[in-house]
Amino acid sequence: MRSTLLAVLTVCIFHAAGTAPALAKMFELPTANPAVTLDIPASWKPSDTDAGVEATSPDGETYVAFETATAKAMEQLIDDDIAFLTRSGVSIDRSTQQTSDTTVNGLPVSFLHWKGTDKDGPTAVTLGIFGVSDNLILLMTAWSSPAGDAAQGPTLDRILASVSKR
Repeated sequence: MRSTLLAVLTVCIFHAAGTAPALAKMFELPTANPAVTLDIPASWKPSDTDAGVEATSPDGETYVAFETATAKAMEQLIDDDIAFLTRSGVSIDRSTQQTSDTTVNGLPVSFLHWKGTDKDGPTAVTLGIFGVSDNLILLMTAWSSPAGDAAQGPTLDRILASVSKR
């Protein structure tokens, strides 16, 4: 009984102090015929877009978006994504491009990383291309200030780790 009371009291204290873990909201993409799921913390205030979901960290230092497209349209999607970044005031230094490949929950992922700048200074930009099926990809776009990268990197890693095939 005493340990139960202590556990309840601890949760209440964390909640009152605002340090309780943020609840995540699950998204299924694409909306019409879901093929993948992912979780984004509610504190990032995720919102639906025409092709997926986007969110910004509570400190405003990190932005992330996920959208689905056919694999045939991948090159065009990447070009459109870079154009979106440019319209958003993010300049990419293409000479800094680095690539890496991995697997997340059984899905192959290729990452493109660049250094860049936005209105506030230096920024890191990442595009992640998840192979969902022979004809479907999930594109992740993220950019962050150096401070945001340090502070929000672990949360962004948890978001990425939540991506899974439905």
